[in-house]
Amino acid sequence: MKNLLPALALLLSPLAASADNGALPAFRFTGAAQLRAEKTAFAAPEPRPADVVSQSHMHIQAGKDVLFGYAKTPEQFAEASAYWAEVLRSAGIEPGAATYKDGLFTLAYRTADGRALRGFMADPRQFPPKDEAGLRANMALASKALSDAGLSPVSARVLNLEYALPTYSILYLVKPEALREHETQLRVLKPGDDIDAGLIRASGVSVVQKPSPWLLVYIGPELGYVGLIAKTAEDLAVRLEKRKALLVAAGKKIIGHALVAVDHDEYKFGAELLFFQ
Repeated sequence: MKNLLPALALLLSPLAASADNGALPAFRFTGAAQLRAEKTAFAAPEPRPADVVSQSHMHIQAGKDVLFGYAKTPEQFAEASAYWAEVLRSAGIEPGAATYKDGLFTLAYRTADGRALRGFMADPRQFPPKDEAGLRANMALASKALSDAGLSPVSARVLNLEYALPTYSILYLVKPEALREHETQLRVLKPGDDIDAGLIRASGVSVVQKPSPWLLVYIGPELGYVGLIAKTAEDLAVRLEKRKALLVAAGKKIIGHALVAVDHDEYKFGAELLFFQ
């Protein structure tokens, strides 16, 4: 019993102090409204920026003359088509009929000057990994390059989808051509080998970014690349001329070629051939 007296005195001391002041200790009652407010404050997720697409059915792409996307349900289709129709209206583009069948939806549109919408999806290797600020800076760089080239951006969205690395997508307006390969578009060339700087200059395309020797972001008609190797310089020259003839016969326009050394026991002679599709 004696051992309990000090503890009991400690428990009663606040009451004694309050009695000396002529008042009971403060009793803090948390009502239901306050509990709900506190629960909401802790449970509320961070607000997501309006330009982030995190659901696959909200990601839209540009076809030849319509926009298209994929939706699992009619409700997803209705949400996506309504959202993108409003984006078009805000850009001065008249949205047309929206259709949905077998998971694919399309959204027609009409521009006042006959231009067509095209889409650019960035390669995630254009910016540092797991760096949203770097991603957004790259998106701004691409948007400015489009504007400088006279290709009007309509929307720019960060893509944060479960099945892909974070990247971004831009819709913009171009003058349509009979072949889309001939259109002036924002494009990525990634041939797997280093791209010769002299060939890039000779092509006349507008270079937006060259984040690595084998990755080129540019504005222009679609570029094509072929790498050739041979055992002798003479054999390489023959192969090069044959390949050029085949490309020209297929309607391609040759830009030029560069000779390169090859690190191989037998095939030591190589060439890079660049052309317009």
